[in-house]
Amino acid sequence: MLDVDHKSYWGNYYSYFPALSRYIPLGEYARRVRPRACVLGISDGKFALPLLRAGWEVVGVETDQLFLNGGELDLVDGHHDIVGLYDRIAAEGFEDRCKVVEQDYMTLPAEADFQLVMGSGLWSMPPNRQHTLRELVHHAMNMVAPGGIFFGEYLIALNDDERQCGYYPDTAGMQEIVTRPGWELFENADLGIRGESHLGYEQWHYHRYAAAIVHRMPLPSAPTPK
Repeated sequence: MLDVDHKSYWGNYYSYFPALSRYIPLGEYARRVRPRACVLGISDGKFALPLLRAGWEVVGVETDQLFLNGGELDLVDGHHDIVGLYDRIAAEGFEDRCKVVEQDYMTLPAEADFQLVMGSGLWSMPPNRQHTLRELVHHAMNMVAPGGIFFGEYLIALNDDERQCGYYPDTAGMQEIVTRPGWELFENADLGIRGESHLGYEQWHYHRYAAAIVHRMPLPSAPTPK
């Protein structure tokens, strides 16, 4: 069973990530084939480390130096010692299977060469709002190889500000974005409201979580020569 890394700072915050167990190779198959994943917003490894342990190779995209290199935080819920991604990768001997790219993923080429591309909650973050939600999601989807999976956790609007800004779609809005020729929607679920406090928003607040899992259909087989 695939699960998040609970030693991550973000490990106890809700995620639909375990549902990917139904759709991606794990176990001996993954260890032999070594499929490639791109984790957008890799942070300190909440999603990447479980994939690496399951046999995947991972490219992680991140610009937050605190979660890449580690540090300390004093927040309303107490003191946190952050072990950075680089140290966590090294401690488990994954340096040869995890590459970290420290740049905006929208500047990366979308060359359809990953069996899994995933992001969690990043499309509503203010730094990404120089692009439309459709542009953000489609660029991530275009990084998926034929036969692969796009997994996008997103937030549904709970108030007027969120509804008006355009980055908190309901499930119908996300379905419209991910419905594209050559793609098959496996899941698009409203996962309910959860309360939380975290770095960047320490005041107790609520999010309505949702997730889409979309399959890029394989290319047609070449005709057999007669």
